[in-house]
Amino acid sequence: MVVLIAIGGVLLVTAMLGLIGVCKKKSVLLSGFLAAMIIALLAQFAAVVIMFIFESSVRYYMQDGMSHSLLFYGKGGDNAKFTESWDYVQKNHKCCGQYGWADYTTPNASNWHSTNFGSLPDTCCKTKTDKCGLNVIDKSDLKKAPAGMYLEGCYEILEDYIKNWMTIAGSGALVFMFVQVMAIFLNISLQRRYREHEDYQLQSKKVKQVKDAQPDVQRPGISV
Repeated sequence: MVVLIAIGGVLLVTAMLGLIGVCKKKSVLLSGFLAAMIIALLAQFAAVVIMFIFESSVRYYMQDGMSHSLLFYGKGGDNAKFTESWDYVQKNHKCCGQYGWADYTTPNASNWHSTNFGSLPDTCCKTKTDKCGLNVIDKSDLKKAPAGMYLEGCYEILEDYIKNWMTIAGSGALVFMFVQVMAIFLNISLQRRYREHEDYQLQSKKVKQVKDAQPDVQRPGISV
């Protein structure tokens, strides 16, 4: 994200440089615009490649982070942020636990398991009401799925969610990079035209200076 924000800033400055170059018809500014566009294009390409290369690493850190935070679900104090995060995920993605509702019946959620065994968080309820998850688990048969609760785990749902957004972001970046390539070719064409115009103006100025520097010579009259 830091790389993409930096690229956005570079593109903003680059766009201003190109706009001024076109308005002023200065090939030097367009040369700077071209160099900045090429640098930004290479940086975006590197960011896309890194995003797809480290996709597996993102999956690993997400899995490890979810396992760690679930241990502290239901605790207050400094650990309340873990509960808030899990509640947000379970409520908005309609899931329960990391791999399923049964996580709350095992030491995977050690704090909840020791203090609220037999219950599920209210954010796991399909219909949200106060204490809707209280004692919904059959303690005599822990494998029996409770009624009215989300049963699917959040890990696979979040994994698919992130994978879809990474695909959308990568595809969007590739399309944007194609547009930038077309802009680079257009810039090269304009730069060549403006340089030819500048060379013509410079040559015309030199010719004019040479003519102005020559003294006027009057030819002698011819008598018959």
